[in-house]
Amino acid sequence: MLFRARPGRGPAARPPDLADGLDALHRIANRRGLVVVVSDFLDGLPDDPGQAAPWERTMRRLAVRHQVLAIEVTDPRELELPDVGLITLVDPETGRHREVCTSDRGLRERYAEAAAAQREQVHQALRRSAATHLPLRTDGDWSADIVRHVHAQRRLAAAPVGQRRGGAA
Repeated sequence: MLFRARPGRGPAARPPDLADGLDALHRIANRRGLVVVVSDFLDGLPDDPGQAAPWERTMRRLAVRHQVLAIEVTDPRELELPDVGLITLVDPETGRHREVCTSDRGLRERYAEAAAAQREQVHQALRRSAATHLPLRTDGDWSADIVRHVHAQRRLAAAPVGQRRGGAA
């Protein structure tokens, strides 16, 4: 859906985001079904973990009518900052440049902690939205991960109602 969205025009225009795509899907998907959302789910993630992500409300509305599978794609290179000396980082949205010395151990530790907190924030947002969460890593075997997920969902569906746990985890 999102790839079909057209960016706005004019000075206040912004490219379509995940919330826009989910809103568009919610408007057109009238029959019950399976909705698969593949993303890193970082789009618009607020700095305050207590605040909801902009896509969370629409994802929750989709989950009322549909079975929603949220496939979270994570690149492990985004989880840790390697010690490679001085690097220049560029914010792709603003074009802002910043030089960072990656040999600073404290900086690398803070970066890893912030990345882990961000992943946890995504996990909690997906749980609140009632979507089934399937985390995938770019360095892993996606097909094996998907097969394990499908088998786990089948076991969960076959379990007696009183024994079911955390289907949205």
